[in-house]
This record gives sequence, C-alpha cells and structure tokens, in this order.
Amino acid sequence: MEKLHTANVLREMLREQICCLGRIVARHRVPDDVVWEIAKGFDVIYQRARRQVEASPGGTEIHEGPHRMEPHPGLTYLLEKLEIETSAPVGDAGRR
Repeated sequence: MEKLHTANVLREMLREQICCLGRIVARHRVPDDVVWEIAKGFDVIYQRARRQVEASPGGTEIHEGPHRMEPHPGLTYLLEKLEIETSAPVGDAGRR
C-alpha cells in the first residue's frame, strides 16, 4: 500500500472514531476533562501510527436526542488538525 493511501486510511479511521465518540459524548453527558483525555489519547495513537507509516520502506510517496448541540471542543480540535494535515504534504504536517 502506498504511504499516501495508508496515511489517508489512518485519517479516515480517526475521523470515524471521533464521530463515534461525539455521539457517545452527546448522549451520555461525558465530562469535558474525560473527553479531552480521550481526544489527547487518540491524537497520540494517531501520530504514532502516522510516524510508522512515514518511516516504513517501500511504497510510492505521493442523532438521536443529543444533549450537546455543538461538538465538544476537544473533538473539534482533532477534526481541524486532520483538515490541516490533509492539505499538507505527507511529511510536512507534523512540522506546523
């Protein structure tokens, strides 16, 4: 699998996980500090996986009844970070 494709798959997987977490947070009124801890953990896991992809050899480089009406800031932060990374070349996103 090409590195760019793998990086895109990782981003999409994290995006789906964030959306899943968002539904849980909205339904169960999860405290903000808990959501931030989960968001930080997701970010650490994602960054570790992304570094492994970049370091790997080979490949061509190229709501039902929500309690919250707006997404949690921790989740919004991760989604915005993914958007910024999507627009950057594969090796440049971590340097911002």
